[in-house]
Amino acid sequence: MKIALVSIKSAVHSEARLNQTLAAKYQQLEDEFEVEEVTVAELPEYNFSQVDLTINFIKSGGSEQILADNLAYLPSPVYLLATELHNSLPAALEILSFLNSEGVPAKILHGSMPKVIKEIKQLAEYKRAREKIANDRIGIIGQPSDWLIGSQVDYEHATHHWGTEFIEIELTEVYQALEKVELNKAEQIAVNFKEQAVKQLDSSSEDLIAAAKIYLALKIVIKNNQLTALTVRCFDLVEKIKTTGCLALSLLNNEGIMAGCEGDVPALFSMLFAYHLTGELSFMANPAAIDSEKAEILFAHCTIATDLSQEYIIRDHFETGLGIGIQGILAEGPVTVFKIGGAGLEQYFVAEGMILANQDSANACRTQLKVSLPQSEEYFLNEAIGNHHLIIPGHHAAKINEFLGQE
Repeated sequence: MKIALVSIKSAVHSEARLNQTLAAKYQQLEDEFEVEEVTVAELPEYNFSQVDLTINFIKSGGSEQILADNLAYLPSPVYLLATELHNSLPAALEILSFLNSEGVPAKILHGSMPKVIKEIKQLAEYKRAREKIANDRIGIIGQPSDWLIGSQVDYEHATHHWGTEFIEIELTEVYQALEKVELNKAEQIAVNFKEQAVKQLDSSSEDLIAAAKIYLALKIVIKNNQLTALTVRCFDLVEKIKTTGCLALSLLNNEGIMAGCEGDVPALFSMLFAYHLTGELSFMANPAAIDSEKAEILFAHCTIATDLSQEYIIRDHFETGLGIGIQGILAEGPVTVFKIGGAGLEQYFVAEGMILANQDSANACRTQLKVSLPQSEEYFLNEAIGNHHLIIPGHHAAKINEFLGQE
C-alpha cells in the first residue's frame, strides 16, 4: 500500500532537527507502507491518483497558513497527521477548524503510531470502497414497484453525491434477451441449482428452467448496458410470463453482482455499499413482524444469495404461488441490520443484532429470520427508511458509522 506523505512545517523550524526527532515515527510508517514524501513545492505537479491515500504530516506549529495556501492541491478528505512534538497538534487543531469552516471534510490522526497506522489502513479501505461506489452503474429495470412510495430516489442528486450512475432500462430488454437464451444452458443451470438444494417443494422442473432463463437474460442485459448492479420490477415478470426473478437475483449476488427486488433503488444501493465496504453479501428483506416485548423482528423475503445460506430449499413464490422462491437457512449468530435511503441516498440506519432462529411460517415470504435487535422498535415504527432492510452477517456497525460519518 502506497501513501503520499505531504510534509508541512513552518519556515522557522529546522528540517533536519524535525526529521531527527520524528525518525522513529517515519520508520514505523515505512515498515507498514510504501511512503512517498511530498514537499509543499511539489504539490502543484504531484499526481495523487498514483497513491492509495494522502496524509498531510503537520510537523510543527506555524504550518497553518501553509496548508491553507495549498488546499486547492490536496485531495479531499484532508487527513492531518499530528504528533505530540513541536506544537504539531495545536497547529492541526487550528487547521481542522479552518477546514470545517470551509466545508472541507477533514480528520486528525493522532496518538500512538500503531493506532495511527490502523487508522490509515482503515481510511485507505474506505477510499477504495468510495471509489468503487463512484464507478458503479446501477440498472433500474422496469422502474420501482408502485408500492415503493417512500423509497423514491432523485438520481441526479444521488449521482452528484456518490458519483454512481443510474440507468433506467425497460423490461422489454429482458423480454428481448429471453428470446436469445439457449435452452440447454438454462436446463443445466436448473439442474445444478436443484442438485445443490436440500429439496424442492411447491415447484416443478419447468419452473426452474423458466427461472434460469431469467438469469441468462439478465446477464445479457448486464453486458449490453455495462451494469455493475441491478434491481428488477420483478412482479411484472410474474404477471407477464408467469415466472420469478428470485433464482436469477440469487445467482447474480453469488457472483458479486448485487441484484435486488421490486425496483427498490435504496435497498440495492445499500447492498452495493455493504458489499464494497465489508465484502459481505446481504439479505434484502421485509420486516414482517416486530415483537416489542422481546425486541425481536421477523425478516422475510423470497430470494437470498444461496452463498449466504448454510443450505436452501427450492420453493414457489409466496405471494403468487408461481415460479421459484428460495428458502435459505442461515447460521445463527451476529448480524448487522442496515439501510441507506432518502432522495439523495444520504440517510441511513444501522444496528447490530443476532439471528436467533430460521422460521417456516406459511404466512410470510420463504426465507424467514427471527432477529434480536434491541432498541430498534422506535426506529422501525416511527422513522423507518422504507420497508426493505438488509441483514449482513457479522459486526459491521462501527465500520459503517465511521464511513458514513465522513459523508
